Amino acid sequence: MHRLFLIMVIALFTLAISSLAETSTLINPIRREYPDELVRLKATVPTTPFIVTRDGVQVPYQVEEIDGVRRIWVCATFAAKENLTFEVAPGTPKDFPPRVTVKRDGDYYLLDNGITAVRIPAVTAEPAPGPIAALKLGEEWVGGSSWQTDMKLKTFSATVIADGLVFGKVRLRYDFDALAGSAHDVPAFAEIDVSLAPGQKHVVIAERHEMAQHDSWEFEASRGWKPTTGRGVPHSGGAGSGEVGKLPEKTRALLPGAVPLAADELFLNLFPRWNQHYKDGWSFAAMDDKQTVGAMVVRSGQWLWPHDNSIRAVVKASGDYAGLRAPTWRGARMWWLLAGPLATTPLGDIGYVTAHDFEPLDKLNEDFILTWPGKTGEFQGMNLHDNGQMNPTGGIRGAGRNAIASAGKQGDIGTLTKVQTMFHPDTYGNYWLHWSPENPNFFTDFTRVPIALTAQLRDHPQFERFRKQAEMTMREDLYSSVTMPSGAGQECPGYLTWALKGWGEVAPVTKQYLGFDPREWPEYKAAERFLQRTSYPDSGFRRASPVGDSHPDRAAGTGMAKIEVPADVVEKWKTEELQGFGALFTNNPGTDKETYLSFKAGPNRGHYHGDQLSFHYCADGNPIVVDHHCSYHPRAGQEHMHNRLSFGTDEMPWANMDGYERLIGFKTSDMVDVAVGQVESDRLRHMQQYPPEMWHEEYPQIAFATPLTYRRTMVMVKGGAEDYFVIRDQYAGPVKLNATFNLHTYGNEPKRVGATIDFGKLTLYCAESAAFNFESFPWQHDNGGLEVTKGARLTIKGEKGEFVTVLYPGEKPAKMSTIPGGVKVGDDEITFGGGIDQLADTTYMTVKRAGKEILTLSGKEINLDRSQGTVGLFVPDAGYPFGDIPDWLARQRAAMPDWAK
Repeated sequence: MHRLFLIMVIALFTLAISSLAETSTLINPIRREYPDELVRLKATVPTTPFIVTRDGVQVPYQVEEIDGVRRIWVCATFAAKENLTFEVAPGTPKDFPPRVTVKRDGDYYLLDNGITAVRIPAVTAEPAPGPIAALKLGEEWVGGSSWQTDMKLKTFSATVIADGLVFGKVRLRYDFDALAGSAHDVPAFAEIDVSLAPGQKHVVIAERHEMAQHDSWEFEASRGWKPTTGRGVPHSGGAGSGEVGKLPEKTRALLPGAVPLAADELFLNLFPRWNQHYKDGWSFAAMDDKQTVGAMVVRSGQWLWPHDNSIRAVVKASGDYAGLRAPTWRGARMWWLLAGPLATTPLGDIGYVTAHDFEPLDKLNEDFILTWPGKTGEFQGMNLHDNGQMNPTGGIRGAGRNAIASAGKQGDIGTLTKVQTMFHPDTYGNYWLHWSPENPNFFTDFTRVPIALTAQLRDHPQFERFRKQAEMTMREDLYSSVTMPSGAGQECPGYLTWALKGWGEVAPVTKQYLGFDPREWPEYKAAERFLQRTSYPDSGFRRASPVGDSHPDRAAGTGMAKIEVPADVVEKWKTEELQGFGALFTNNPGTDKETYLSFKAGPNRGHYHGDQLSFHYCADGNPIVVDHHCSYHPRAGQEHMHNRLSFGTDEMPWANMDGYERLIGFKTSDMVDVAVGQVESDRLRHMQQYPPEMWHEEYPQIAFATPLTYRRTMVMVKGGAEDYFVIRDQYAGPVKLNATFNLHTYGNEPKRVGATIDFGKLTLYCAESAAFNFESFPWQHDNGGLEVTKGARLTIKGEKGEFVTVLYPGEKPAKMSTIPGGVKVGDDEITFGGGIDQLADTTYMTVKRAGKEILTLSGKEINLDRSQGTVGLFVPDAGYPFGDIPDWLARQRAAMPDWAK
């Protein structure tokens, strides 16, 4: 009786316990074994003691708080296509031996899984201790690290986050006595998690930080041993115009100078997602004949501001140094450190990388839906290191066309997983993490594949989740591609045309199956208007703007393609600000007296080149001062090939300053319109004298201790015999520069007479004529039709200076002369006040006609924080060496909009 009662009590107790248990089934959808796989359970962490079991047997676990949520980690081996179920229930866990050693070792913490071992600092020091003290290489400890910053360390801590029962993790926290961030209001810090899992041959380093622009820490991979060679695996062979000599060998001596047009010390720039650049790659290794120490960048979705966080593998002329320089300006990153025998270190093992980076089971179970009742098929992933699979200009475009054509079909498990793989931020990043799509049209090409494939998931129980993902990705694309309210593209007008084509092709699918039509969205309609608005007059026709990488009508050979714009639309146009692009000056639109001038004074830089603060000008209904309609063959990337100031030195006469321009002042009236733009840069970079330019030529450079600032004021004066322009160009820099006013026209060979340059149907007048040197600069090309221009170069020298010039169309120019502070044109007087660093308390510009003031622009009407339009941040990538995203642009465009959160 007592025995029966006891059995019943035990049964009831077991039943009660089981009713409190929570199960979690984890799926391996792939025909791959996962030994010692670290995974999180889909279960709530109890507030009282608990156990984790599998098939009734206790297993060790660890709890970690991630983004404010406590999660349970276990480590298990999954056979191919095997699902495992775990149970979380009240109880007292057994003592298990740790899978990873985590212990204090003097002034360091040691993490060791029997294959890989790393030492990290446990106590503070002066200067700040480097995050990685050493790696185990065979029986020796090698490597070391140090900080490169002027900031003073305020506090340091090393905290054990995971004690090694399942895995080991130590968090390093550095707080510095300084402010950082785009608004300089964030206390400077760096936080670095160093973790090691069972059986793995790599140490995972996850970082986030806000410090100064050029701060970093550097891991000396060669310290304590003698590597003789290095190996770097680049993404691509490069792209674009210009000739690049022999690309560097993947395996080569640890010597500078091998990467064309890059910093001499650079061996490879480690960047965690494919792009078109040969200087960027996946991994770096320092090697001798038996062993290696190296690094690999991983998990693109864990990177924030990835372009500012790419890791530079650097070498020295001594041939015995290999370093990994890790910038800490802003953002976050994840990467691996590896050390071991050459034969077994998995830097080039795509199977290892796939299992631990592309398709770890924790990622698949956390981020993916892996089941579809009644459907068959295999998991479809991607090799993210494969140019053929990742390059949006290749097979991706064909895949997009196929997905659109197949939208009416029903998908399977392969479709289900392919869609999620391509949407995942680890695959192609996203704008919200400030990933560059390289070109915005690449993002369109890449994402329209999963967007169109989503139509095939319409019978899935969770179709609404996928449908919403497709819609949000399309909105992300248009939000980040089109500036509102102007409609200006992040890319130049020719590529905005391409984007509209791509969106238009997928729109019927999204409208029929996914419930949204991008053609009805404000961004799409604004973009269509922008392309009409920027069209210029040419002998009774309108043509597409040539600014940026143009797409001339090569079949017709007549320059830019014709654009049809209704006459009743054209006749209503007036001078207006086009946020992101700059400003467009207009008078008498649609007539044979039309004046047109597009002023590139906005920070949108996709497929633009060398044209910051430049202009394209039409007078009397015809182009006269032009942005050449060439594009790639050849591409005129040189700033002196555009209508703007260019800068150089005696040692580097042909150079680009680059930078991101912005419109900082704008005002219109019946008789005068004015726009003010500015661009800054902390260096000059070498360029060729004539197009084409070398693709992504970053070096040689001349670095400046303080920025070079260039400001241009464009003034259109209307209502006289002819509309004309007065241009004020100001610059100030930290060193003596050659500053050249460049003009490229369809006129005659220029002739100088004192202050006047005569082009036949155009007169250029330069105030203070004795101050400049003049030279002719003709050029021609045959890209989409022969284009012949006559150029003028007006050069002055100094740390700062200015030009005040007049552009007067026609063969009978008004009388022009220099007056104090400006110029007199007929009865008009245009005068300027204030230096480039003086704004608020000045009368910046005054225009008088016959002695009567008709427009004044005060310094208070110029605003360096003027909005450049509403659009997501575009970070240029390979092919766009314009320099870092400035703080003012990050403040305006980096925040995620509320609808996307």
